[in-house]
Amino acid sequence: MEDSIFDRRVVFRGAVSLALRDGQLSNGEKRLLMKLAYSLKLDDEEPKMIYDSIVDNVPISIGKSLSEEEQRLVYGQVLEAMLIHTDRSDDELMQIAYLRKIFSINDSEHRAITRSMDRQLEEVIHRTFKDEVRIRLYDSIDRMGDILDSILIRKEDRK
Repeated sequence: MEDSIFDRRVVFRGAVSLALRDGQLSNGEKRLLMKLAYSLKLDDEEPKMIYDSIVDNVPISIGKSLSEEEQRLVYGQVLEAMLIHTDRSDDELMQIAYLRKIFSINDSEHRAITRSMDRQLEEVIHRTFKDEVRIRLYDSIDRMGDILDSILIRKEDRK
């Protein structure tokens, strides 16, 4: 299967646009967007440039491509950040669902990513916190399923 290639800037712009749909960014959305920018390996000035392009309603120039393997890595990193560093509100879950949908991550790939995260918990997290994160992980998966179906990806977001 040929790798699907996405523009890193387009992916970030879509996530920021989604987060701004209610006119403001929550602290959780800001954390996830910062993690997304880091995971996408955007240069330091790119997130602000992309944010400004949304506010000013101007197009952005083409950025670096993102391979299918990198998409899965980005998705896993942002999912992990959501589980550990946010309150897992519908706004944050919408960001995860957006990435899952735009990267075309199917149920089996999503389960594989979450199983991998679950195995990593054994190695790096204290037992009581590990159980809490595990509960968050599986609760978020259930809630995200409902949100995933409501996200529409525009054709221009799939460049």
